[in-house]
Amino acid sequence: MDIYTLDVETRPINGGGTYAALEPWRARQKKAEISSMAVCYPDNSIVQIKNEGNSDRWKFQVRSTLEPLKGKRVFAHNAGFDVAWLICTLQPEKFRSIPPDIFNIKWADTMTLVKWLINGQKPEDARFSYSLANLVETFLPDHPSTKMFLEIKKQDIAAGQNPKYWEARGDLDVLMTKALAEKFMAKVPESMRIGLMTEWADIVHTANAWSNGIPIDVNGIEKVDDMLTSTMKGITDSLHVEGSVLSSPQQLGNLLFNDWGLTPWSFTPTGKACTAGDDIMWIQYNLKKNDPDRAINLGKVIKYKENKTLQSKYVNTLKAALEYTEDGYIYGIPKLFGTYTGRMTYSNTTVKNGPKVSIALHQLPRIKSENKNAKEVRAIRSLLKAPDGFGVIEVDAAGQESRLMAIRSGDPTMLEIFRDGLDFHSMTAAAIIGMDYYDFMKKYKEHETGYFKEQRQLGKLDNLSCNYRIGGPALANKAFTEYDTFMTEETGRFLVNTFARQYSGVPAYWSDVIQESKAMGYTEAYGGRRYKLSKWTNKYRWMTESSAINFPIQGAGGSMKEIAIKEIGDKIPEALFSLDLHDATFNYVSLDQIDAVSKEMISVLNGIDYKKYWGFDTPIPLTYEAGNGLNFGAVK
Repeated sequence: MDIYTLDVETRPINGGGTYAALEPWRARQKKAEISSMAVCYPDNSIVQIKNEGNSDRWKFQVRSTLEPLKGKRVFAHNAGFDVAWLICTLQPEKFRSIPPDIFNIKWADTMTLVKWLINGQKPEDARFSYSLANLVETFLPDHPSTKMFLEIKKQDIAAGQNPKYWEARGDLDVLMTKALAEKFMAKVPESMRIGLMTEWADIVHTANAWSNGIPIDVNGIEKVDDMLTSTMKGITDSLHVEGSVLSSPQQLGNLLFNDWGLTPWSFTPTGKACTAGDDIMWIQYNLKKNDPDRAINLGKVIKYKENKTLQSKYVNTLKAALEYTEDGYIYGIPKLFGTYTGRMTYSNTTVKNGPKVSIALHQLPRIKSENKNAKEVRAIRSLLKAPDGFGVIEVDAAGQESRLMAIRSGDPTMLEIFRDGLDFHSMTAAAIIGMDYYDFMKKYKEHETGYFKEQRQLGKLDNLSCNYRIGGPALANKAFTEYDTFMTEETGRFLVNTFARQYSGVPAYWSDVIQESKAMGYTEAYGGRRYKLSKWTNKYRWMTESSAINFPIQGAGGSMKEIAIKEIGDKIPEALFSLDLHDATFNYVSLDQIDAVSKEMISVLNGIDYKKYWGFDTPIPLTYEAGNGLNFGAVK
């Protein structure tokens, strides 16, 4: 395979701030621009173009330089950065098609290439840096240009200053990026290639999403802030305390355990009474029968803490980000292969400890109707909206990890459930109470509330908790703190054992994958992504075994998401990828097409040929569901 490499250098203009040269979207604000671009060809010849300030001529130069790269495999280091800059340079308007000059290049990234090959416990423990400088120093110590490259990287010259320096640096960047690509592409096993290429196919879509940003309902922020503040003020007034008391662990501990005379549930490592939300929930539960008034007050404390977290993490951060970005948009920085399992994450700062450019998008809470703060969560998500003339389509992988566990474990009952379209949670509920599945379903449909609905919820809890190893006490605690359902540890153990009996292929998978991972030195997901395991000693054994079990399922989920982005991007160009969140992908689509495109997306995603990506036909469907609306809180 012929390898080409590309690097852009950037600079602030027109008063662009300290970090503007690191923010591609500033190009559309006329506050930053590409200053030079270098391309290294397979024969190591380098072409570099320089921006002399004439916008039209510069665009012509960029297009002319990209033209020979059409259909070629072009590497960049942290490629999303370079691609986003090119998009903003050649397409000055948001929410338009990706310029074909960019879309028709096969982009690749040496940063993720190396991570695919060394991903494991050792680099995690070492907090290994995937910067170009560190990779060159670590893996190319004998390259004839390494010394010069590292010396130039160490020079502290601001973007836009000393153009000769940046032009020399661009030449070295593409040269060393090419050397890395050549070294590591030779090491990629055949089983890994399609998964890696699929991830790289998403570079252009995630870069475009970063370039566009997410528009924010600026007026709505104050309404949500007022709603949260009003609720919190009502709580502090009723409790006759200042908000600072409930916000400070030390002051809250004094209030709860001295002033109110409550007994702590647990203690911190330093011996202080713990005031975490889960602890307060347990204290509240134990007070409900004998001291309902204080239990109610503790419920108010919990509600205050939840609202305060939402206000600080999302509302206040949105305000700070909008003040910095200056255009009513937030710009979360997408990180393909952001977690060890391959899931995407987002950074909310351009540089560490720098100004906020976004909220932590991948941490946006789910909207769960059973959650007590569902109203507040929906209000916050509704602040993220579609651009004018567009709507948001959410496509969500239905029961993703349960379906993947059924495939990976080969459990016949789970496979039957998903192959025949049975109700997974009701099947488990029927097993819990010792009832025939079809009799249970008849009763469940006859009674929309009451006993059978409660049992189905219990089945759902069991299914969502027991895919991976969990003990009875841990399940009981999870049921209470995450689902507001109290159960004894004995009941927790009963549910764990029921799941293991009903779906015996799952614990068999745990044992098998642990043994395989020990023998191979890594655990592997569909798509070829691996995670190297080295900590099998007693101290770390449980953690390492858990990684061996979890990674193949969660990694396959990450692969599904990357496949979905690629398939939609390839087949529905009018859908503009916007956000990856939990098990869902969000896209912007013109309002006059939204219903038709929503149906088309489901058709495309439910018709994916996974054999092309994973090497086998899935024995059960991996289905998606779609919803749409005008903002991220209103999709349905």
